[in-house]
Amino acid sequence: MPVVIGVASAVVVIVLVGTLASAVGNLGEVEIAVVVLLGLIAGVMAGVWEVRRKR
Repeated sequence: MPVVIGVASAVVVIVLVGTLASAVGNLGEVEIAVVVLLGLIAGVMAGVWEVRRKR
């Protein structure tokens, strides 16, 4: 279950941050990489939080 929570969190963060960033201006390669990195970090943090919560 922590993997599902982590993936869902990553997708939500990527979509939300990507939408906000694209509304502000054009997204270049660096900006897209930052959005994906933020999503990955959020997914890992959510997965770790879920594992700790279950204990």
